[in-house]
Amino acid sequence: MPEISRRRFGAAALAGVGSVLARAPRAGALAMGVRTAFVARQAGMLRSYRYIHLDVFTDTRLQGNQLFVYVDPVGLDADRMLTLTRESNLSENTFVFPPEQPGTDYRVRIFTRAAETPFAGHPTIGTAFALAHTGALKPGQARTTFGLGVGPTNLDLEWKNGVLAFAWMTQQKPTFSKTIADAAALAAAIGVEPGAIDPRAPAQEVYSGSTFLIVPLTTRKAVDAAVLDRAKIDAVFAAAGIQRRGLYIFTTERGQDDAQAYSRLLGGAGAIEDPATGSAAGPAGAFMAAHGFAAGSGPASIVFMQGVLARRPSRLSVRVDRAAGDVTGVKVGGSAAVVGEGTMIP
Repeated sequence: MPEISRRRFGAAALAGVGSVLARAPRAGALAMGVRTAFVARQAGMLRSYRYIHLDVFTDTRLQGNQLFVYVDPVGLDADRMLTLTRESNLSENTFVFPPEQPGTDYRVRIFTRAAETPFAGHPTIGTAFALAHTGALKPGQARTTFGLGVGPTNLDLEWKNGVLAFAWMTQQKPTFSKTIADAAALAAAIGVEPGAIDPRAPAQEVYSGSTFLIVPLTTRKAVDAAVLDRAKIDAVFAAAGIQRRGLYIFTTERGQDDAQAYSRLLGGAGAIEDPATGSAAGPAGAFMAAHGFAAGSGPASIVFMQGVLARRPSRLSVRVDRAAGDVTGVKVGGSAAVVGEGTMIP
């Protein structure tokens, strides 16, 4: 038998695989796709996209809220970004592009597993830490501005020994909307006793980039016990003239930690509980400052502890500006820990 070179043997094998695929039932498009992908991979033609994996609103790995940040996604369209987010099975992924608006440093697009969203908290904070990890944000840099779907968003950066230690995002100016006067119906809808609703202020819609219904409770035990009944809460919303919202519940009862507020974002039956919700902590901090849950009449600093039941404890810091008793601004801040990094080939 004559000798055959390795290169000729590989070419013959590839041709043989191609002929088999070409003869298979319904093989036309499938065979072409397989052959094209195989050849492209062999030739190194398929592009991979780098991502940084972080845990956000914590400085401890395997706590906080998980995030993938794609740091060079040029070439990906919206469908591909959505597909990659679904592949990660995380609540959100972000994709960092060159700036599109004057006065911004980056265009950051945020995707959930369902769709693109204009704003979210832990993806914004986490993206800053990813860019610091890659060196795009330089040690000592005091500020960066992201172009988000809600518009330019400033982030104040705090460094320690050349490493990003904390980031504060300036959220949209808080606005306060409708309240729920029927505390008994609301209590039934979230599975707590009527007395568990804190009487100091009614539950209220608050916006600072995203809108949430903020619900004050009296104890940490009540926060832990709450279970959302979707049919009942929809009836409560309808009676109050409120469209369906995320419910962010909190209490100011102190525990063994140093947090001023203990909180959860309530999800539907079977949903994975969000361990840290920066887009809700801003409205919740504004609610606390507006309704006497935060002492004084000037600026308020509040630490929220979230994610305890989800076994991913998270610390969300909130600064609320007040002038003459009115809430004029809110910032949400936190840390993040890099867990790892990798590449995807969509």
